[in-house]
Amino acid sequence: MQGKARDIQRFLLWTALYLAGAVIASRFLRSPDGVSLLWPSAGIGYALAVRYGLRWTGVVALGTLLFALSSANPSPLYVTLTVTAKTAATAIAAWYVLRGQAMHLRTSDGMRLLGGGVLLAILSAAFGVFALQQTGRLETAHIADAFARWALGDVLGIAVVTPTLLLATTSRNPEHPLSPFHEPSNIRERLFWLALLATCFLAIRSLGDRGIYVLGLVSLPLVLLLWSALRFSAVWTSVTAGITVLYFSVSTVLGLGGFTAPRTLLEATVLLLLLFLVAIIPVMMALAGLEQRTTSYALYQRATRDTLTGLLNRTAFEEEARRHLSTTSTPATLLYLDLDNLKIINDSTSHVAGDDMIHAIGGVIAATVGNDALVSRTGGDEFAILLPRAEAGAIVEARRLLTEIEAMRVPWGDQVLTTTASIGLVSATAQNEPFNGRDYDVLFSHADAACFAAKELGGNRFHVTYPSSDEAQAHSAVMRSALRIREVLEREQFLLYVQPIVPMHGTSNAGVHFEVLLRWQEPSGRIHVPAEFISAAERFRMGPRIDRYVINAALTWMEKNPQAAKGVSSCGINLSGATLTDEHFADYLAARLRRSSFPAQNLCLEITETSVVRDRQRAQRFIAQMRDLGCRFALDDFGTGFCSFGYLNDLDVDYIKIDGSFIRGLDQSPLSQAVVRSIGEIAHVIGKSTIAEQVETSSEHGLLQEMQVDYAQGYLFGRPQSIETFFAPAAADPSIARAGSA
Repeated sequence: MQGKARDIQRFLLWTALYLAGAVIASRFLRSPDGVSLLWPSAGIGYALAVRYGLRWTGVVALGTLLFALSSANPSPLYVTLTVTAKTAATAIAAWYVLRGQAMHLRTSDGMRLLGGGVLLAILSAAFGVFALQQTGRLETAHIADAFARWALGDVLGIAVVTPTLLLATTSRNPEHPLSPFHEPSNIRERLFWLALLATCFLAIRSLGDRGIYVLGLVSLPLVLLLWSALRFSAVWTSVTAGITVLYFSVSTVLGLGGFTAPRTLLEATVLLLLLFLVAIIPVMMALAGLEQRTTSYALYQRATRDTLTGLLNRTAFEEEARRHLSTTSTPATLLYLDLDNLKIINDSTSHVAGDDMIHAIGGVIAATVGNDALVSRTGGDEFAILLPRAEAGAIVEARRLLTEIEAMRVPWGDQVLTTTASIGLVSATAQNEPFNGRDYDVLFSHADAACFAAKELGGNRFHVTYPSSDEAQAHSAVMRSALRIREVLEREQFLLYVQPIVPMHGTSNAGVHFEVLLRWQEPSGRIHVPAEFISAAERFRMGPRIDRYVINAALTWMEKNPQAAKGVSSCGINLSGATLTDEHFADYLAARLRRSSFPAQNLCLEITETSVVRDRQRAQRFIAQMRDLGCRFALDDFGTGFCSFGYLNDLDVDYIKIDGSFIRGLDQSPLSQAVVRSIGEIAHVIGKSTIAEQVETSSEHGLLQEMQVDYAQGYLFGRPQSIETFFAPAAADPSIARAGSA
């Protein structure tokens, strides 16, 4: 009911405005020959139909009816024809403009609107002249003259009124930079401009009466209107252009300022065309400027905003955060937020569902932290937030964020998707710390580390870190190590070491069996073992890149040393858990093996039990792909994960490597003996060989032989050494390298 009442009020208001426009035109804008120079009501009705739809042409019908009835001695036929003419012309013109297309604030729409206005004027003039002629109010000899004057008056009325009404009734927020109300100039400039326009009007009024050339004076307001189009809002320009045209029209009708009413059709046409240009050119320039700002704004949004969430992108966030941290000393806390299980959503539903979740999360974050915070989607399912609050206030916000995200529900088909998040917090500290505590890079790094810690603790929680803490220092060390690893990879400075794997029962002449190990040597000569850098590599997802490097380096060495390669029966290479999820690794290995002379069946890829348990189906697919290439497999570090024997039969591996934690002190631990014995027995039942790692004593060796373990690896049989040293005896006598090896 309230909506209907509002529509009725609006209908009556516009009808009154339409009627007022007709009355003003007939009383104040009518030339001595009885013809109105412009008809504002045509523009009012046209704007209504274009903005709100064809049903609003009812305003034209009612307004025209009331005006026709108020004229002297209206005949029913004249009233009927006039109402029909105005209403039909407006409806046809509005239909022509719309035709399924929405109106926007563009110059192309302005040209389309102008074309519809011309069509309206022609139809209205044709119908109107017909009505006058049918009712005996117009002689046949004057039809052409009446038609032209009527059409020109409607066109000018449309040019003056329609753009202003369409711009003024926009639904865009007036404060928005793309609103037609938005003023890029200041109040002083607008007041100065108004003073100049008023001065021009006064000058035209006084100097024109003294015989000064009136067209030269007319150009002064036009120049000001062009200035307005460049500097002021589109609504301001449209309104002032209409006021200027009305001033010239009234001056012409009253014969003021040197203006004289047109006596012939040609004079009327020239005058109306001049007024039309004064009304249209500034407005078109203002629309062109608005369209240019719209394009620039769209480009700016694309450059600074994330397309999925509408939040700041990483680059824009960094710029704003650096500026805030470096130019203000107010408290600030950086939050790094990472969703806990988006991968599950992507894999179980689709990436489209994951995008919907990210979009919803972005809205929740923006609504929760408020307008004074900087919020960014830094990539994937990760967000960064710079809160202008101290640590205590930021912790409150972090708790609220976790609660809101956990409570959020995203419908997807017949499912309801949920997620949780992990948040890392670090507060900006004074700049006189041992390091710059307001440096963005430092804060971001520590916030990322804190988020990682929260995720490792189970997720759906926040973790606060302090740049001066031992935890932060350890993270900095990991960061430096990661950067160093990346540099070593790029310069190919990793070293290949190998350690033999020997048979436990007799001597085999099948060939050399060994595992490739990686070392990193500093320029000073110090050598780092994997334990010193592998955590950094896994933390920053460099495992697949390192794996490719090792495979390529090992194959390259074998290709360059074919004599040594002939004696190799199994070259074991460890793969990281991340490589199992690398969709392109199989293609890389297939291409690399095609270029290699080293047989694929002599390559044994080692994957850890932990990585298999994390995603067994993916591990099975990965093993199948590698086996199709001819590679063999070993399940490394067995016993450190869930130690589940149930899935062993489903994994197509050749070797089970018993973790060294069960081998060290084997002779002193009945529990370890029981575990190793059960692993060996079950492995033999399902047709797989076992390898004991980290064998260091003869007593351990003897027990493993009794337990029927197939192979052993450890310091007892040889310490890791460079691949060149390992194969050095083979250069002189290949049988030396094979002795005691599988």
